[in-house]
Amino acid sequence: MASLECNNKHLVELNQSNGVSRILLNDPARKNALSKDMLICLIATLEKIQSDDKQKVVILRGAGGVFCSGADLKWMREGLHQTEEQNKADAELFYRTFDILNNFPKPIIIWLEKYAMGGAIGLVACADYVIADKDAKMAFTEVKLGLVPATIAPFIVNKIGLSQARALMLSALPFTAKTAKKIGLIHEVGSHKELAQRIDELSEHFKANSNKAMASTKHLLNQLSKNNFTEANKLLCIEKIAESRGTDEGQEGVKAFFEKRRPSWYK
Repeated sequence: MASLECNNKHLVELNQSNGVSRILLNDPARKNALSKDMLICLIATLEKIQSDDKQKVVILRGAGGVFCSGADLKWMREGLHQTEEQNKADAELFYRTFDILNNFPKPIIIWLEKYAMGGAIGLVACADYVIADKDAKMAFTEVKLGLVPATIAPFIVNKIGLSQARALMLSALPFTAKTAKKIGLIHEVGSHKELAQRIDELSEHFKANSNKAMASTKHLLNQLSKNNFTEANKLLCIEKIAESRGTDEGQEGVKAFFEKRRPSWYK
């Protein structure tokens, strides 16, 4: 996929100082939902940082004290009115975002506050170090909406294993930061007032390391776990989410969410 132009630069803010690139998902009114514009701007920001040798570490955070509510459901609702090719292009944009994060040559720290839902957990799974507020909540909510968590699936399975992925993705049960740490999805849990200082400490640790050595180590580790990321698997993931966006259940689930009612399959 060719580079896309970020036309809503306020959606992703970048502040850089002393070798640290701080990325802010900045749509607090919508709980930093992953809209098409948000993903395009996040990709553009990461591409800008990627080849800058002065930048040693990336910190990703959400505005307004919330990390991310997941995929923008208004965007998902458009799936009914799009062609199969358009739905696949949208799905590929999601996959591309996670793939860039997963293979990013610099270490990525995620500062997780309040909650991470659905696709937002894909971001979490692709980070190198995640520190979360002890009160943070997570859930793979896709199946409740008649959708498939397809584009995040290989990254989730790679991070927490098939057994945990099945349990959490099929049940859509909410889980705590403590549980997320136990299954290896995140690395540290702390109180809200401790997080800022701890993030700064982590940044200093990463900054003390060799850029080339960290990039090479990350590439090595990814190569050792690359079975989940074949081209065939990528195409399967893209097809599955594109397909589910256009199904009757996918549309009913999203409509029910906006209408604040139970979907028709709920008995």
